[in-house]
Amino acid sequence: MEGSPLANFVKESMERSRSSPRVSAPFTWKRPFSADAHLEVVKSYYDYVKSRIRIGVEGYDTSLQPIELYRALESLFKACGEVHNIQIRSDPVTNELQRSCIVILRGEGAGDKALQLDGSDIGGKKIVVTSLPPGLSDLSTGLSTDVLAARHVAHDMRNSSEGVSVTGYATSLPRDDIKNALSNHFSTCGEITDVFLLNSRALVYFYGPGSNHRAVQLSGSDLGGCTLVVKALPYPKPKEPAGASGWTRLRYRFRLATLAKTRGGTNTSDVRGIRV
Repeated sequence: MEGSPLANFVKESMERSRSSPRVSAPFTWKRPFSADAHLEVVKSYYDYVKSRIRIGVEGYDTSLQPIELYRALESLFKACGEVHNIQIRSDPVTNELQRSCIVILRGEGAGDKALQLDGSDIGGKKIVVTSLPPGLSDLSTGLSTDVLAARHVAHDMRNSSEGVSVTGYATSLPRDDIKNALSNHFSTCGEITDVFLLNSRALVYFYGPGSNHRAVQLSGSDLGGCTLVVKALPYPKPKEPAGASGWTRLRYRFRLATLAKTRGGTNTSDVRGIRV
């Protein structure tokens, strides 16, 4: 998502949130948003994009000046609703207008009204008006913006979470019992996104400001008569399964093993991945 309009929108919203007068835990600069706030921002962006009706226009005289075409289109389509933007591009060599442009409208029924303008005259030529898909491909799935935002945030949480290595617990207990015990023990540190069990240690991943810092402070705490040793894992790099190294590659392998086991794939007896 890096560099996409959605990523930039979320990043700018996060930057604005930093001016909020609140006391932060150490290392919160990595993620100044809570999951709920992140969800709200992403949903607002989806709602914003969904509210824009994209209309394709072609057939006009490409020798017109951009400002002339802009004013003609604005005058024509303003009766359909709010003219939010008109995207006109020209050839970098000839400076002639490209054969098609996009008119972005907002307002109830604006799309249907715009389609009725097909065949209208601009500069002595009849234009062709068509409806274009939403600006984000996700919106073409038919899912609500609430669902799309929840899916996006869940994916981001799993790929942006930080982890700790935990040892010292009773490894002889059933896996589900270990998972539940660790999840309960670290629940006050932040939102847990993953718990992975290895032969002699566990990896617990969190999403939220200062989660790792609070989890490490539980090193030496008691869990069922055992003394836990908690160490922070390196902050995960961007996902790079082909050439990943260190904990990033290891974590990716754990997730693949979990998926393969769920689907009856390869043997995963040496690596046991459990998702919360």
